Amino acid sequence: KQWYQRRVRGSSDCTIKVWDLAEGVGWSRSRCTVTMVGHSHTVRCLQVGLGVVVSGSYDHTLKKWNLDTGECLATLRGHLAAVLSVQFDCSKIVSGSCDNTIKVWSFNTGECLATLSGHNNAVTCIHFDHSRIVSGSLDTQIKVWDIKSERCIQTLDWASAEGHTGVVRCLQADTWRIVSAADDKTLKVWSLESGKRLVTLREHTDGVTCLQFNDLKIVSGSYDKTVKLWDFTKSS
Repeated sequence: KQWYQRRVRGSSDCTIKVWDLAEGVGWSRSRCTVTMVGHSHTVRCLQVGLGVVVSGSYDHTLKKWNLDTGECLATLRGHLAAVLSVQFDCSKIVSGSCDNTIKVWSFNTGECLATLSGHNNAVTCIHFDHSRIVSGSLDTQIKVWDIKSERCIQTLDWASAEGHTGVVRCLQADTWRIVSAADDKTLKVWSLESGKRLVTLREHTDGVTCLQFNDLKIVSGSYDKTVKLWDFTKSS
Protein backbone atom coordinates (compact mmCIF):
# COMPACT_ATOMS: atom_id res chain seq x y z
CA LYS A 1 0.00 0.00 0.00
CA GLN A 2 1.29 3.49 -0.88
CA TRP A 3 2.06 5.96 1.96
CA TYR A 4 -0.51 8.44 0.61
CA GLN A 5 -3.26 5.85 1.16
CA ARG A 6 -2.63 6.08 4.89
CA ARG A 7 -3.05 8.74 7.52
CA VAL A 8 -0.49 8.84 10.31
CA ARG A 9 -1.19 10.70 13.54
CA GLY A 10 0.81 11.31 16.70
CA SER A 11 -0.97 11.89 19.98
CA SER A 12 -0.72 13.11 23.54
CA ASP A 13 -1.26 9.46 24.55
CA CYS A 14 2.38 8.87 23.44
CA THR A 15 1.40 6.67 20.49
CA ILE A 16 1.39 6.98 16.70
CA LYS A 17 -1.47 5.40 14.78
CA VAL A 18 -1.70 4.52 11.09
CA TRP A 19 -5.13 4.63 9.44
CA ASP A 20 -6.08 2.88 6.20
CA LEU A 21 -7.42 5.34 3.62
CA ALA A 22 -7.70 2.90 0.71
CA GLU A 23 -9.71 4.04 -2.29
CA GLY A 24 -13.43 3.57 -1.82
CA VAL A 25 -13.24 3.55 1.97
CA GLY A 26 -14.98 6.52 3.58
CA TRP A 27 -13.59 8.33 6.61
CA SER A 28 -16.20 6.76 8.87
CA ARG A 29 -15.06 3.29 7.82
CA SER A 30 -11.29 3.86 7.86
CA ARG A 31 -9.51 1.60 10.32
CA CYS A 32 -6.39 1.77 12.45
CA THR A 33 -3.92 -0.78 11.09
CA VAL A 34 -0.78 -0.06 13.12
CA THR A 35 -0.10 1.44 16.55
CA MET A 36 3.46 2.53 17.34
CA VAL A 37 4.31 2.49 21.04
CA GLY A 38 7.60 3.74 22.43
CA HIS A 39 7.55 7.45 23.24
CA SER A 40 7.03 8.39 26.89
CA HIS A 41 5.39 11.77 26.27
CA THR A 42 3.31 13.60 23.64
CA VAL A 43 4.27 12.98 20.00
CA ARG A 44 4.64 16.56 18.73
CA CYS A 45 5.73 16.13 15.10
CA LEU A 46 6.30 13.49 12.44
CA GLN A 47 6.99 12.92 8.77
CA VAL A 48 6.17 9.92 6.60
CA GLY A 49 8.12 8.67 3.58
CA LEU A 50 10.53 6.04 2.26
CA GLY A 51 8.58 3.36 4.10
CA VAL A 52 9.21 4.87 7.52
CA VAL A 53 7.82 7.35 10.04
CA VAL A 54 10.17 9.69 11.89
CA SER A 55 8.61 11.24 15.00
CA GLY A 56 9.64 13.85 17.55
CA SER A 57 8.33 14.00 21.10
CA TYR A 58 8.16 16.01 24.27
CA ASP A 59 10.27 13.17 25.74
CA HIS A 60 13.31 14.84 24.01
CA THR A 61 13.81 11.97 21.51
CA LEU A 62 13.16 11.19 17.88
CA LYS A 63 12.17 7.72 16.75
CA LYS A 64 12.29 6.03 13.36
CA TRP A 65 9.57 3.44 12.71
CA ASN A 66 8.70 0.90 10.04
CA LEU A 67 5.48 2.22 8.50
CA ASP A 68 4.08 -1.23 7.72
CA THR A 69 4.85 -3.09 10.95
CA GLY A 70 5.16 -0.31 13.54
CA GLU A 71 8.55 -1.60 14.65
CA CYS A 72 10.83 1.02 16.19
CA LEU A 73 14.00 0.95 14.10
CA ALA A 74 16.01 3.58 15.98
CA THR A 75 15.82 6.09 18.83
CA LEU A 76 17.75 9.35 18.37
CA ARG A 77 18.87 10.92 21.64
CA GLY A 78 20.65 14.24 22.02
CA HIS A 79 18.14 17.04 22.40
CA LEU A 80 17.80 18.42 25.93
CA ALA A 81 14.13 19.43 25.61
CA ALA A 82 10.99 18.70 23.60
CA VAL A 83 11.34 18.08 19.85
CA LEU A 84 8.93 20.37 17.97
CA SER A 85 9.80 19.88 14.30
CA VAL A 86 11.30 17.21 12.05
CA GLN A 87 12.01 16.65 8.37
CA PHE A 88 14.02 13.97 6.60
CA ASP A 89 15.24 12.73 3.24
CA CYS A 90 17.13 9.61 2.21
CA SER A 91 20.40 10.76 3.83
CA LYS A 92 19.59 12.92 6.83
CA ILE A 93 17.04 13.82 9.49
CA VAL A 94 16.80 17.42 10.72
CA SER A 95 15.06 18.30 13.98
CA GLY A 96 14.25 21.47 15.93
CA SER A 97 13.78 21.59 19.68
CA CYS A 98 12.82 23.61 22.74
CA ASP A 99 16.52 23.46 23.67
CA ASN A 100 16.92 26.22 20.99
CA THR A 101 19.00 23.99 18.69
CA ILE A 102 18.70 22.22 15.36
CA LYS A 103 20.27 18.80 15.01
CA VAL A 104 21.25 16.98 11.82
CA TRP A 105 21.26 13.18 12.05
CA SER A 106 22.28 10.38 9.71
CA PHE A 107 19.13 8.79 8.30
CA ASN A 108 20.82 5.38 8.13
CA THR A 109 22.74 5.21 11.42
CA GLY A 110 20.95 7.73 13.65
CA GLU A 111 24.28 9.39 14.49
CA CYS A 112 24.11 13.11 15.30
CA LEU A 113 26.19 14.80 12.60
CA ALA A 114 25.80 18.45 13.62
CA THR A 115 24.19 20.74 16.18
CA LEU A 116 23.26 24.24 15.03
CA SER A 117 22.95 26.90 17.73
CA GLY A 118 21.83 30.49 17.21
CA HIS A 119 18.17 30.86 18.02
CA ASN A 120 17.28 32.47 21.34
CA ASN A 121 14.23 30.30 21.93
CA ALA A 122 12.54 27.09 20.80
CA VAL A 123 12.86 26.07 17.14
CA THR A 124 9.26 25.66 16.01
CA CYS A 125 9.61 24.80 12.30
CA ILE A 126 12.25 23.73 9.79
CA HIS A 127 12.64 23.13 6.07
CA PHE A 128 15.76 21.93 4.28
CA ASP A 129 17.16 21.00 0.89
CA HIS A 130 20.53 19.60 -0.17
CA SER A 131 22.49 22.68 0.91
CA ARG A 132 20.42 24.81 3.31
CA ILE A 133 18.22 24.59 6.37
CA VAL A 134 15.60 27.27 7.03
CA SER A 135 14.31 27.51 10.61
CA GLY A 136 11.65 29.49 12.45
CA SER A 137 11.51 30.10 16.17
CA LEU A 138 9.67 31.31 19.22
CA ASP A 139 12.19 34.18 19.14
CA THR A 140 10.27 35.49 16.03
CA GLN A 141 13.35 35.06 13.80
CA ILE A 142 13.93 33.01 10.66
CA LYS A 143 17.45 31.74 10.09
CA VAL A 144 19.06 30.24 7.00
CA TRP A 145 21.88 27.78 7.64
CA ASP A 146 24.54 26.36 5.34
CA ILE A 147 24.58 22.61 5.91
CA LYS A 148 28.19 22.06 4.83
CA SER A 149 29.74 24.76 7.04
CA GLU A 150 27.10 24.40 9.81
CA ARG A 151 26.91 28.20 9.98
CA CYS A 152 23.97 30.62 10.02
CA ILE A 153 24.25 32.65 6.81
CA GLN A 154 21.13 34.85 7.19
CA THR A 155 18.83 36.05 9.95
CA LEU A 156 15.46 37.48 8.95
CA ASP A 157 13.97 39.56 11.74
CA TRP A 158 12.06 42.78 12.25
CA ALA A 159 15.13 44.97 12.65
CA SER A 160 16.92 43.80 9.52
CA ALA A 161 14.13 42.85 7.14
CA GLU A 162 10.72 43.86 8.56
CA GLY A 163 10.25 40.29 9.71
CA HIS A 164 7.69 38.72 11.98
CA THR A 165 6.75 40.16 15.36
CA GLY A 166 5.25 36.93 16.71
CA VAL A 167 6.20 33.28 17.03
CA VAL A 168 7.03 31.78 13.62
CA ARG A 169 4.69 28.79 13.43
CA CYS A 170 5.39 27.40 9.97
CA LEU A 171 7.47 27.90 6.86
CA GLN A 172 8.25 26.33 3.53
CA ALA A 173 10.94 27.01 0.95
CA ASP A 174 11.63 26.20 -2.67
CA THR A 175 14.66 26.98 -4.83
CA TRP A 176 14.29 30.76 -4.63
CA ARG A 177 11.81 31.85 -1.96
CA ILE A 178 10.66 31.25 1.59
CA VAL A 179 7.06 31.59 2.75
CA SER A 180 6.56 31.94 6.50
CA ALA A 181 3.63 32.53 8.84
CA ALA A 182 3.37 33.57 12.46
CA ASP A 183 1.33 34.51 15.49
CA ASP A 184 1.41 38.13 14.24
CA LYS A 185 -1.45 37.14 11.84
CA THR A 186 0.69 37.54 8.71
CA LEU A 187 2.40 35.51 6.03
CA LYS A 188 5.63 36.79 4.52
CA VAL A 189 7.36 35.89 1.27
CA TRP A 190 11.15 36.22 1.14
CA SER A 191 13.94 35.88 -1.40
CA LEU A 192 15.96 32.86 -0.33
CA GLU A 193 19.20 34.24 -1.78
CA SER A 194 19.08 37.85 -0.59
CA GLY A 195 16.83 37.57 2.47
CA LYS A 196 14.75 40.47 1.18
CA ARG A 197 11.10 40.54 2.20
CA LEU A 198 9.09 40.48 -1.02
CA VAL A 199 5.58 40.88 0.38
CA THR A 200 3.56 40.67 3.60
CA LEU A 201 0.09 39.10 3.38
CA ARG A 202 -2.45 40.45 5.87
CA GLU A 203 -5.95 39.01 5.92
CA HIS A 204 -6.04 36.59 8.83
CA THR A 205 -7.39 37.92 12.12
CA ASP A 206 -5.45 35.55 14.36
CA GLY A 207 -2.19 33.62 14.30
CA VAL A 208 -1.39 31.57 11.21
CA THR A 209 -0.59 27.95 12.04
CA CYS A 210 -0.01 26.14 8.73
CA LEU A 211 0.77 26.78 5.07
CA GLN A 212 1.65 25.11 1.78
CA PHE A 213 2.56 26.68 -1.55
CA ASN A 214 3.41 25.90 -5.16
CA ASP A 215 4.39 28.11 -8.09
CA LEU A 216 1.01 29.84 -8.25
CA LYS A 217 -0.81 29.59 -4.92
CA ILE A 218 -0.36 29.71 -1.15
CA VAL A 219 -2.84 28.02 1.19
CA SER A 220 -2.85 29.07 4.86
CA GLY A 221 -4.78 28.04 7.96
CA SER A 222 -5.26 30.08 11.11
CA TYR A 223 -6.52 30.20 14.67
CA ASP A 224 -9.22 32.49 13.21
CA LYS A 225 -10.87 29.26 11.93
CA THR A 226 -10.40 30.11 8.24
CA VAL A 227 -8.37 28.72 5.37
CA LYS A 228 -7.21 31.29 2.81
CA LEU A 229 -6.01 30.83 -0.75
CA TRP A 230 -3.52 33.42 -1.99
CA ASP A 231 -2.52 34.09 -5.60
CA PHE A 232 1.23 34.58 -6.14
CA THR A 233 0.58 36.32 -9.43
CA LYS A 234 -1.33 39.10 -7.64
CA SER A 235 0.79 39.37 -4.48
CA SER A 236 2.18 42.73 -5.44
